[in-house]
Amino acid sequence: MARKGDKTTIIFVSKNQSSNKPIQVSSTFVQHWKKYVLLLCGCFISLLGVVFYLAYTNALALSSNDQLAKELQKSKNQISVPDTLAIKQYYQSIDKKLAVINKYLKARGVKSPSLNEGGEKNTDLLSVQEISQFYNSYLDKMVGQVAYTPIGYPHFGVITSGFGHRENPFSGGGIETHKGLDFRGRHGEIVKSTASGKVVFAGRRGGYGKCVVINHGNGFETYYGHLSRILIKPGQTVSAGEEIGKIGSTGRSTGPHLHYEIHRNGNLINPKSFLTLE
Repeated sequence: MARKGDKTTIIFVSKNQSSNKPIQVSSTFVQHWKKYVLLLCGCFISLLGVVFYLAYTNALALSSNDQLAKELQKSKNQISVPDTLAIKQYYQSIDKKLAVINKYLKARGVKSPSLNEGGEKNTDLLSVQEISQFYNSYLDKMVGQVAYTPIGYPHFGVITSGFGHRENPFSGGGIETHKGLDFRGRHGEIVKSTASGKVVFAGRRGGYGKCVVINHGNGFETYYGHLSRILIKPGQTVSAGEEIGKIGSTGRSTGPHLHYEIHRNGNLINPKSFLTLE
């Protein structure tokens, strides 16, 4: 058994024996050289395994990157490009319809919100989100204007008497001034408010019989006369299209019908011009 510190001399002799080179190594190394060789082989194999593993993971990463790039390109190709011309034409169509409503409101003395908010004119199409926000804001204002403007029919019946001068329906002779429109209807049929507002009168009112008066702001008031029944109370807030009474023949009347008036700043207006957008 070799002891610690023992040395073994190894002499390397050339082929022609012309030279030799002695080397001293530990006797323990010589005695257990197989173990050292196996250890070196193990280290080499481990190092080789690490190299192969790194190469494999790098190949996987490259493959993953290529796949990701292909997926991104595929997604990019699938994203549809907005048809700006179609969007512009769509909003131009909305502009035309809004212009019709504005013309209607203006002709009836109502100041409509302006489409132009000021600043330089820009014909370039903004983002869809910006355009949508603009129209949402504008339409909110217009809804408020329209909601408080008497529009449409308080009752869908034939107009039996128009606004202005007419023959006295009671005596059949002489001319009298008719302050509104008369709509034919059956007793008990529903009457609706033509705009949102506040009820300023609900009760009997001379020749109107049972009558409702609603203030809509902007100087507008509407009258609903000859009702058989009133469904709302003074001070109550009503919405456009809300049921406010039922047709009757109370007051100065020759039969069941609705008498409807529109007042603007205290002056009578022909309600017929408020029935449609024409």
